Amino acid sequence: MRLYILFLALLTTLTKCSIPPNFKRCLRKDPEFKKCYFEAAQFGITQLTKPYKSLDLPNLEPLYVPSLTIRDGGGAVAVEQNFKNCTLHGLTSMKLQHFDLDFEKKTLSADGIVPKMVLKCQYQLEGKVLLLPVKGEGNSTITLTNFRSKHRSFYDEVVRNDKTYYTTASVEMYSDAEHAHFYFDNLFGGNKELGDNVNSVINDNWKQVLDELNPVYNEIVEKVLTGMMEKVWMKVSLEELFD
Repeated sequence: MRLYILFLALLTTLTKCSIPPNFKRCLRKDPEFKKCYFEAAQFGITQLTKPYKSLDLPNLEPLYVPSLTIRDGGGAVAVEQNFKNCTLHGLTSMKLQHFDLDFEKKTLSADGIVPKMVLKCQYQLEGKVLLLPVKGEGNSTITLTNFRSKHRSFYDEVVRNDKTYYTTASVEMYSDAEHAHFYFDNLFGGNKELGDNVNSVINDNWKQVLDELNPVYNEIVEKVLTGMMEKVWMKVSLEELFD
């Protein structure tokens, strides 16, 4: 659910080598460079509603995720969760609060808020949530309100043909939300009473449920994002982007 962070890395792709001609280019020699790329990133977010085939990047509104698997980690959410045919909505409404690309430290850091983010999937799960048995398969919707994230990527430099490229060394992420709402239809084979009861308990304890799932979601998303970012950084050099 942290996939919106991809926007922050895409700032550096939509410059000199940009596909749409209306994206703003930012040069390192410009004394207003930081202001320039902050504004370019915020504007670019709203434009990422179609795929960029030359960079192997998908449409981000909505973002299609073929499958996600979350293993039973114990605790309050002891559930094996399998999701497929997922769509993530709301990413292009993200508002940046902070964005900084540090060439000396080789880091990208950013803070942002998505007012409303919705993940819709076909689900299959079995286990216990807050000690209640849970089993079912069908459609699910997870809605996060005022989703906030702090992100930092660390890079190594690779030189090819006298050009400098970034490769991701590590990623740090922290996220939370003002509120979360979960809905799983067809629980217990469509037993409405049991299904409504479990959905109600999950939402009455949404903070505890979300806190337990956050580390797992972060690990999954980090792997997805790292792969996508690498496609961008390794195709376009820093010199082409910013000089």
